Amino acid sequence: MSRIDSLQTFVSVVRARNFTSAADTLGVTPSAVSKQISGLEERLGVRLLNRTTRSVSPTEAGQMFYQHCENILESITEAEKLVTDFDVTPRGRLRITAMSNFGRRELARIFTDFAQQYPDISFDLHISDRPLDIVKEGYDFALRLGTLEDSRLIAKPVAEQKIVIVASREYIQRWGMPQRLEDLLEHRVLVVNNAEYARSNWLRQFEKDHGFSISSIERKLTVNDIDLVYEACMAGMGITALPTYIADRHLQNGELVQLFSQVDIPIRTIKVVFPQNRYLANKSRAFLDFITAYFEDEGVTEQN
Repeated sequence: MSRIDSLQTFVSVVRARNFTSAADTLGVTPSAVSKQISGLEERLGVRLLNRTTRSVSPTEAGQMFYQHCENILESITEAEKLVTDFDVTPRGRLRITAMSNFGRRELARIFTDFAQQYPDISFDLHISDRPLDIVKEGYDFALRLGTLEDSRLIAKPVAEQKIVIVASREYIQRWGMPQRLEDLLEHRVLVVNNAEYARSNWLRQFEKDHGFSISSIERKLTVNDIDLVYEACMAGMGITALPTYIADRHLQNGELVQLFSQVDIPIRTIKVVFPQNRYLANKSRAFLDFITAYFEDEGVTEQN
């Protein structure tokens, strides 16, 4: 039995918390697993596991050893991928998580074009505005807005989220066209308050730049979902701010009217995020290169 095999056995036992379950995973007998662990402990001169009649758990030394074993085995796996993927057509499944509004409106089109170029790659897509630990949960990529605070991750800017203030043609006909920012005090406003959108809060930007209190504005709807605000705006319920990838089509056909175009709202960067220490398989490299090229006309510059 090689040292690598004994490390794999030890990791399997810690994960399963049981010799029998680990043996089933490894395709050997529980006695063989127990013998390997005892041999490993004897060779190292330290007890790695606390044993009871029903389960096992790592000692303090065992927990430290387990973490290093995981890193070693992961490095071996990545090295094997590096060799087996060399000069091979990209194939397999990519696990991706994306923020909801961008994912719903952009990714179907992106995936369709990508699939024409790489027919052997499929996607497992998770749409959510809830922050996820993509390393722990096994995602290849995440599409995110905002500042990256996890040192285990790399963020590559790929597109810009530009914001416009809009109202429906129906709303303007009923309530009139606001000419100045102060006119918002006489209008109905729809507000998105979820975490992904809050940093582009256009009302707070106005309050900061123009000195009137947002607490005086009638908020006809406050909700944590931008798609609901979009539908309410289209129905004539009030004024709101939307990303251009949602609003542009309706601005072009006249269903929406842009307001306060002279006001500068900060542009936010959409980033592709992926684990820093993970080897990029051919399928991952293909997707990263494709989505970067897809938005190259947006003029995104590198930033943290």
